[in-house]
Amino acid sequence: MRSRCRAALLFLACTLALLSPLFLFSAGPRAQPAVDGPPRLIVLVYFDQMRGDYLTRWQGLYGRGGFRRLCTDGAWFTNCHYPYANTVTAAGHASVATGCSPAEHGIVGNQWFDRASGEKVGAAFTGRYTRVPPEPYPPVRTDATGESEKTNVSPELLCAPTIGDAVKKATDGKGRVVSLSIKERSAALPAGRHPDACYWFDTNTGAFVTSTYYRERLHPWVADFNRARPADALFGWSWKRFSPGLDYDDYAGPDDMAGEGGGRDQGTTFPHPMRGGLKRPGPKYYLALCNTPYGNELLLDLALRAIDAEQLGRGTAVDFLSLSFSCNDMIGHIWGPDSQEVLDVTLRSDVLMEKLLNHLDAQVGRGRYVLALTADHGVCPLPEVSRSKGIEAGRLFPNTLEKGARAFLDEKFGKQDTPNRWFDGRSEMWFFLNHRLLRQRDLAPTEVENALAGWLKQQPGILAAYTRSQLLAGLSPEAPISEAVQKSFYPERCGDVGFVLKPYYVLHLPLANGTNHGTPHFYDTHVPLLIYGANVRPGIRREPITPQAAAAILPAALHIDPPEKAQAAVPVGLFSYPVH
Repeated sequence: MRSRCRAALLFLACTLALLSPLFLFSAGPRAQPAVDGPPRLIVLVYFDQMRGDYLTRWQGLYGRGGFRRLCTDGAWFTNCHYPYANTVTAAGHASVATGCSPAEHGIVGNQWFDRASGEKVGAAFTGRYTRVPPEPYPPVRTDATGESEKTNVSPELLCAPTIGDAVKKATDGKGRVVSLSIKERSAALPAGRHPDACYWFDTNTGAFVTSTYYRERLHPWVADFNRARPADALFGWSWKRFSPGLDYDDYAGPDDMAGEGGGRDQGTTFPHPMRGGLKRPGPKYYLALCNTPYGNELLLDLALRAIDAEQLGRGTAVDFLSLSFSCNDMIGHIWGPDSQEVLDVTLRSDVLMEKLLNHLDAQVGRGRYVLALTADHGVCPLPEVSRSKGIEAGRLFPNTLEKGARAFLDEKFGKQDTPNRWFDGRSEMWFFLNHRLLRQRDLAPTEVENALAGWLKQQPGILAAYTRSQLLAGLSPEAPISEAVQKSFYPERCGDVGFVLKPYYVLHLPLANGTNHGTPHFYDTHVPLLIYGANVRPGIRREPITPQAAAAILPAALHIDPPEKAQAAVPVGLFSYPVH
């Protein structure tokens, strides 16, 4: 009886959600009913930071038309893990879209230190382009050059072709490629070199934007969407529980757990205000909006417009649509994977998928598209939650670690005049040594590398450390997690000494609390992989697989060649016809 009541309440909540004011913005132009014919559309869906266990953990709460439809009517790969160490957003999006690891495609992290320029660079930033602002709303000026935080976007640092590139090649450029996300890197990297549309959400203006790498003006359907200011219409709302009658404590634990963050003046417990501390919409509010499921709903609405306006899947050539829902990641970072907030955004994501699938059925045609759902990485539990279960866990503060490393090198090789001179930079899991200083001191790089790696191994929370020299030579077979580290190593973009955290430790974020990811441990590598649509044989698949397999599977479903560097093969028996 209890389960029936829960199901009824959940259905009622789903119905009410679809009638919310946000969905009124979906009333744009719609395509004609779908036509019969062979499949013509590839759809790749990322849910940023959606761990693989979420599908089973809350399976009984999902409706019939979203995740459950994909799991029962499609192929569900339950043992899907990333094979490399630095499991972060940019690396994950690039790996799925190219079919290879960072060692081949070069996107080793969200950012890295560039020795040539002496600065950190972002994975989707090259400095050669400018933002195309939504008209008639000019971008907010953020510095002396007039550039905002999400300008200069391009895919030029990606060193391998994507599914989008494979579609363009196979169709002589006739296939349309559309890539949309909240995050700029999550749109730019899957899109490849020559997409027809690539857009992301700008938290300065509350609108979707692109860059001059792609085009000089917005598509009319994007300009129309921005003109309605749908993000501003949500100002003053509060994020409340999706299903008020559901026992959230039973499925996710207490609402207020130690270690949770508070977002942008949003607090640790429901309801979460969405003002960002402002009296009217502005950048802090748009950042707060991205810390709620409503950012995902904005993206879905734009995606439905793209399907209709670009007539995706309705032409004679194969088209490609990439969607990356980023708000799950922001929410997970702040409140942690065991929170009621992550449960709530996952239930809402289920409804988003139902709406997307229904729209594809109606406008493209059931059986005329193939869809893959995955994530770019998982996430570590809040250290406080792990410790409450008797698990060793903790937080490492990057600045404290770097300060200790400098002090060690001073003691080992002689103190320097300038405190920062030992390092040119540090990014994520890498230290970049100052090679000019080493030459001046007549120090062999391998000597300093080995010394620093040895020191790192002795620090609390550090599982292993590796040197550039070791990685260039190939790691010894007995080295722990060596293969995963090697798959994250691209020599031109990685540092001199890298490290891997112990399980359940996190590199601390700029936030007061919250959690992180970026390790080769199971909670960071385990993600969903669901394949659904044309000629896909349904069933649960338990064989080991990586998310990169999507780059081979999706093109094969529509009889085109995969991206050139895609490494995984199409699983045997996945399709109802032979695949070569």
